[in-house]
Amino acid sequence: MTTAWDMATSMADKHANSGGIFVRLAANGDKIVGAFLGEPFAREVVWTGERYELFDENNTAHHGKRPGLRVMLNFYVPAEGAMKVIEGGTVWFKDVLKVRDKYGLDKWLFEIERHGEAGDPKTTYSILPEEKLDDEMRARIAAAEVHDLKSIGAGNDDAASKDTTKAKKTSNTAGPIDPRVAGDLVAKLKALTRSDVDAFLAEFGVQRVRDLEAKHETAARAFIDQLLEKQAQPAEVDPFA
Repeated sequence: MTTAWDMATSMADKHANSGGIFVRLAANGDKIVGAFLGEPFAREVVWTGERYELFDENNTAHHGKRPGLRVMLNFYVPAEGAMKVIEGGTVWFKDVLKVRDKYGLDKWLFEIERHGEAGDPKTTYSILPEEKLDDEMRARIAAAEVHDLKSIGAGNDDAASKDTTKAKKTSNTAGPIDPRVAGDLVAKLKALTRSDVDAFLAEFGVQRVRDLEAKHETAARAFIDQLLEKQAQPAEVDPFA
């Protein structure tokens, strides 16, 4: 039997993952249902310490950094009545290609579910057909304005200015990071090596995660995600070893 605690937890998870321009599935079992729309925007990027930046082999600041693939797609979420952006790496995008070839992205709503706790480098995402699009849903999707993925990928804030959450500019990002956010970051960092943790602390100039400033939350999450993705990649085998 569902208890009041279960219901409250479910609602809290729903609201924590709603809003904002990007889809975020933060914990094991988090899921979202929506429709892929338009063309993907793929880029080879490196983490600069502030944001993902297009990899440029002629840029000396990029030397020694291993580029990673990031692919963005527009994703309409009926439960929120909003067009969002969903982004993932190589493995995730290959799974998108599989369902596209088998089902067709323009015919279905898809459920995307996270499998793996926060900080788990072996986290995967399942993508399964949820429901065929009917005429009413097609009309709702057609009426929603797509995001300019290229501008977003280039770090152009104007691309997100039409998002309804833009009105939340007045939210407080000054002062120390929220303890709950710090706890989430710590959980992810525990999956990394000590040298990676030291690199994270040095990057943000702190000795403890809880000393982070709230305004650095997005950058901190992206930095950790890049470290986790790099760690999850299989090591190259030396054929001459």
